[in-house]
Amino acid sequence: MGKPNRQSLIFKGVYEFEDPGGTLIAARVPANGSADLFSGTCIVIRPNQQALLIYKGEFADVMKEGTHRIKTENFPIITRIANWSFGFQSPLRAELWFFMLKVFVGRRWGTTAPVIYSFPDYQNVPIRAYGLFNIKVVNPQRLYNNLIGSNVLFDITDLEEFVQGQLLELFPQALSVVKTLGDLNRAQDDVSNVLQEKINAILNNYGLTILDLQVLSLVPSKEILNALDSKVAMNIVGNKQEYLLYKAANSLIENQSSGGANTSNDPMQLMLGLMLGKNLMASDFREKEMRYLDESMTNDVKVVNPKGKKFCSNCGGGIRQKDKFCSSCGRRVT
Repeated sequence: MGKPNRQSLIFKGVYEFEDPGGTLIAARVPANGSADLFSGTCIVIRPNQQALLIYKGEFADVMKEGTHRIKTENFPIITRIANWSFGFQSPLRAELWFFMLKVFVGRRWGTTAPVIYSFPDYQNVPIRAYGLFNIKVVNPQRLYNNLIGSNVLFDITDLEEFVQGQLLELFPQALSVVKTLGDLNRAQDDVSNVLQEKINAILNNYGLTILDLQVLSLVPSKEILNALDSKVAMNIVGNKQEYLLYKAANSLIENQSSGGANTSNDPMQLMLGLMLGKNLMASDFREKEMRYLDESMTNDVKVVNPKGKKFCSNCGGGIRQKDKFCSSCGRRVT
């Protein structure tokens, strides 16, 4: 019985890529070393995958969906590069990269810090935003050249960091479609469209594209929202003094319920309550006094002699004959 052919003992190999976790965008197979490709070696490319064959730092071939068996006639490019003129008696040592072309959905993005933007009606407003986007690889060769480099794996989390930085840089430009601060929430779709168009113009150079970018929240900072709420409430109440008294009373009640008896002894709270109450009561008293003065001066019985009228030399307000101080300005009557 003759000796077995040495070539028949060499493992021909089947190269394929699976990712149960579903987070890998690109991976080198095998992870260490190089792929030993013999004549007859199979490379299995699943749906939504592509593979790049890299030999001595050059792109030798791009393989799409299907089963690829290495033969001289099937890989004329790498045959020419490697000069395989002896029927693949020695292996071709090369890098084999698999790329996932599926859509990675539900990726999150958001502002890590408020973005300062000036609207026509309000200047230097801090804006926070967050949303979702879907992304996929459209050109594996560009992605390999520009982002992967010498890495062994390229994960979706690595890509998210890159996209997040680009979105934050472009976000102030997308806000230009918002005309006023009051239109901020209504303009979320417009901001989304502009932001997607601008980010795709950049990502195209990296072999990537974003699908269905969404801005789910677009709001000013908490301080601005509180100020806007107060302005709306004040306009509804119609009386600034009554609104301030209502706010002060609510503040005292909330502090009492949350902090116990200690908050009731807070000097600042007591001083604020006293000053506010004094100003409101004084204002109310002056308003009633002026109303009474006007009624007394226009009464037909009392104002029989027009010469009996008396006016303040400082503000010109009407006062009674017996008054020594003006009820309008508080100055002494001369």
